[in-house]
Amino acid sequence: MASFQFFSCMTIISLLIISYSFNGCVADPALIDSICRPSVDYAFCISVVGATADLHDLALISISVTAISIQDTQDKIYKLVHQLKDPVTVSRLRLCQSDYNEALSNFQSSFTTTSRNSFFEAMDFVRIGTNNVIGCHNRFRTGPGPISISPIDVDDSNIFKLSGIINIAVDKLIPKK
Repeated sequence: MASFQFFSCMTIISLLIISYSFNGCVADPALIDSICRPSVDYAFCISVVGATADLHDLALISISVTAISIQDTQDKIYKLVHQLKDPVTVSRLRLCQSDYNEALSNFQSSFTTTSRNSFFEAMDFVRIGTNNVIGCHNRFRTGPGPISISPIDVDDSNIFKLSGIINIAVDKLIPKK
């Protein structure tokens, strides 16, 4: 279940997009569809990028939403570490804190490089940041210790979906020969 902070930020981003749209830029439904159709979860993608003004804005907004989601998950991990009693799960979550800190740094760098139109570099940061989250995710599936489902499994999956949306959008920004 997503946090209130995530939905608050989504509302703010949506209002900014709507405001931007009324200032002369109109969302291109075909563009949005071309990003969301190949994504893992079409409905999720539409809920994230809904009415962006252009492809560059769509990429930046997707990266921002991902960073917000990562921050929400960091908050969730912190709370879980202090609430749970199982030492294996707590140990894994402590390692996930580090993974998510690195992921956030990489997605922030992706935002910066996308802003500068350094799209290959941006995709590298998205890949590395996603791999950070995969490291956390796999820790529960491979051990050491018993295999289990991560208490942040849904959060991890949302980051994977968002990463896919970012990759599709940024790839479309790369000039094709």
